[in-house]
Amino acid sequence: MTPDLPAGSTIALIGADGTGKTALAGALAQRLRQQGIAVVDGPSIPMALPRACAFTLLMGLDLPVADTEALQRQEQADALLRAALAAARLPFAVVHGRGPERLASALRALGLGGAEPPRRAAAWSCDKCSDPACEHRLFTDLLRRRAAAGTDS
Repeated sequence: MTPDLPAGSTIALIGADGTGKTALAGALAQRLRQQGIAVVDGPSIPMALPRACAFTLLMGLDLPVADTEALQRQEQADALLRAALAAARLPFAVVHGRGPERLASALRALGLGGAEPPRRAAAWSCDKCSDPACEHRLFTDLLRRRAAAGTDS
């Protein structure tokens, strides 16, 4: 869902502690100020959800965490926020990435960003594919190449 963001709109950034909410709020506020859109560094607890905001951005849990206890706290807070957003039927999008990627992700979620940032192609690993049709093609091609080369082993 792409939100309608006329001048005077407010975007809320919410998320668990340690998810980069404040840094992104500052970067977004600087970027959107010229368009007359305000950014609020929202709560990390669902009781104070920003109902008057045009749209809400929920911080993803993709940044490194110091220990498993902190990660568990983040996951619990995230689950509470998602449940509260769903119960209140508030529109939101989840923002991921680091540094400029996170800002670009937020802008895309708001319908204000350009194209996807370039991504490195994932290394293909057939031993983890577990697709029978893929395996069949792989081995059939291998047997065909061996036959064409005149080797049986």
